[in-house]
Amino acid sequence: MKLKFFLGVFLVLAISVLAVLGSGGRLTTFFDIPTFVVIVVIPAAIAFASWPVRDIGRAFSAPFDERAERKELEKSRTFFALLRQWVLVAAFFGSMIGLVCILAYADGHDIDKLGRNLAVMLLCVTNALLLFLILPLPFESLVKRRLAELD
Repeated sequence: MKLKFFLGVFLVLAISVLAVLGSGGRLTTFFDIPTFVVIVVIPAAIAFASWPVRDIGRAFSAPFDERAERKELEKSRTFFALLRQWVLVAAFFGSMIGLVCILAYADGHDIDKLGRNLAVMLLCVTNALLLFLILPLPFESLVKRRLAELD
């Protein structure tokens, strides 16, 4: 089951890469440190501030453990539902940072900064959606399937 799961995640990443390259884009355009910090580090900080490290690890491992009990799977489902919310709010926050910076440089004197901040704004949303596709959505789907099998 692990192999099938990770193959699905790999296919999502591969299709995403092909979509970027097929549209004439460059992958390096999508790697952005400020966006990474907002989309990955902020939700991780919230997770570590509000969940015990052991429970976070179990949220990731319980869906693959055939011996996982309903309570562990329910906790895992709750964690990934919350992770989606944290990433979504972080993406909105990053987009607002980009928008405020765009407006701050809207006088036309710093055109380079306008483009850079528009990119940050859009990359926050794009990278949050990609993160959704490779982390919380597949894990949450797996947990829901496992819970359905228990019924």
